[in-house]
Amino acid sequence: MRLTVLGNNGPFPAPGGACSGYLLTWGQGAVQLDLGCGTLPRLTGLLPPEKLDALVLSHWHGDHCSDLLPLLYRMEAQVAQGGEPLNVYAPVDAQSPVRQAVMASRGAVLHDVAPGDEVTIAGATFAFAAARHPVPAVMVRVAQGGSMLCYTGDTNTCDALPDFVRDADLLLADGLFTRDSWGENKPHLSAALCAETAVRAGVKQLMITHLHPAIAPAALLEEARAVFPGAVLSHVGDTVVLAER
Repeated sequence: MRLTVLGNNGPFPAPGGACSGYLLTWGQGAVQLDLGCGTLPRLTGLLPPEKLDALVLSHWHGDHCSDLLPLLYRMEAQVAQGGEPLNVYAPVDAQSPVRQAVMASRGAVLHDVAPGDEVTIAGATFAFAAARHPVPAVMVRVAQGGSMLCYTGDTNTCDALPDFVRDADLLLADGLFTRDSWGENKPHLSAALCAETAVRAGVKQLMITHLHPAIAPAALLEEARAVFPGAVLSHVGDTVVLAER
């Protein structure tokens, strides 16, 4: 299984950057995790979106799903020519205008997911757990070929997190805050908390993502590596290959 980072910022992109979006590929499978602003051009440079088996959204905030809006135009054209609509898996957020647009479009088929659900997509198993965020949101665990990737989406601390990511080959974690800027009621983790979770859960690799353009990435990396020495920050274009066991 290969992870390619298409966007790593939040809640808005840095100059020349892009918000959350990660392409997962394996064998004949291809799934996009989140599709925030600026990620669609990078996706189309790697893979025609109509070749995706699915788009999986952690939640419906714009920095995780806004590029789905122009993608709908492309998918509607594909469907008009006899192609298949895009399968979109996401938690229910009735207030989201992007979700409403997906429901109204013939270019996509929406599949609601909830914490505790598991779905199989192109031979990979996607499991979902509740995240702690201001809107309905899920964490995602992907198992394929004996390897496992876990993605926190956007979350602060929550009881489910350590067990949900336990023994992951790669934890892709929302570490937006430094220790000093983090708070119990904030909508995101800190890089240090991501590292502490990785140690507690026996994670093999840790990648910190959802980087705020106004927070120095070097400070995040220093705090994460003080706890988990092998921690890295995500960068657009990064790839990580998880070997089959």
